[in-house]
Amino acid sequence: MSAIRVLIEARPFAAFDPAPMERLRDCGFDLIDRRGLGVNDPAFMEALQQVDLVLSGNDLVVSAELLDRAPNLRAVCKLGVGLDMIDMGAATARGVIVFHTPGANDQAVADHTFALILSLARQIVRFHTGVRAGLWEHTTVLGMEIAEKTFGILGLGSIGRSVALRAKGFGCEVVACDPFWPQAFASEHKIRQVELGELLRVSDIVSLHCPYLPSSYKLIGERELSLMKKTAILVNTARGELVDEAALCRFLKEGRIAGAALDVLETEPPKESEILTAPNVIVTPHTAAFTLESMNKMSKGCVDQIIEYASGQLPRHTVNREAFYPYGTGLLGGAAGIACDPGQCSS
Repeated sequence: MSAIRVLIEARPFAAFDPAPMERLRDCGFDLIDRRGLGVNDPAFMEALQQVDLVLSGNDLVVSAELLDRAPNLRAVCKLGVGLDMIDMGAATARGVIVFHTPGANDQAVADHTFALILSLARQIVRFHTGVRAGLWEHTTVLGMEIAEKTFGILGLGSIGRSVALRAKGFGCEVVACDPFWPQAFASEHKIRQVELGELLRVSDIVSLHCPYLPSSYKLIGERELSLMKKTAILVNTARGELVDEAALCRFLKEGRIAGAALDVLETEPPKESEILTAPNVIVTPHTAAFTLESMNKMSKGCVDQIIEYASGQLPRHTVNREAFYPYGTGLLGGAAGIACDPGQCSS
């Protein structure tokens, strides 16, 4: 039987270590490498019509329309954890399973979150820029200490929990809200469960780590910002759509909150975004997850699960299990066609 055809769209996949790509080749997969070549090229759509599996990143929107143009597609492997660019209902209805790599970038995003917080609280970017411009603002600007502050976290998933542990290391009181409350973790680390309104009222630092869903669009808007302390800072390393940028910009310009640190924006890259003109805001280019370690973990996690799928197993991080048919049941037209079993292909 022919080998499984895999279209690789995710730009960061195996970008820093070729081993995951070599492992797929050694296992006999038929690879179409489209990393960094764009999804609007007609050649991309032509390739998509011929493949069994897509390894996607954050650039490819897997919509119902796209799925309809890929009649042979039976699996989407998402590099990373976010699934907001995939129409899960449409994938499930068409028998396309979706699996991803949760947990691979927890430490990277948590580190970046605290890098943003410390940079903002201690005015690192301002001071660095000033010194390079010949200024010496030795005692004219005061920073904010993180120690013993109240730290509010929206979303206690794996990334939120990693941030909470760092906040505890600074001696902060951590409060959080999450509909799927991790009781054991919260009890062990003395994290208090609160509703969103109370979290915003009591927190000195508010950090967003929840997924973007239609129900969470502009979760932090004018009403929510009005609940925050004037001395508080807002941090977003999750998704730009969670925050009403226009409202945030007004609150920053009017001094109604102290600052904001953003790794994500509503439009990426931004096009004349007003938020970039606001005072006391730090913006990074959606790079929180990008460390050598996390990229390698994500790439390896994708390959592990692609091999599981090709061997007739349910990939360990499948999101829509109800769409799963083992490879070789006839849905894809025969046996896996890989050159080795999962044990032989394991790293």
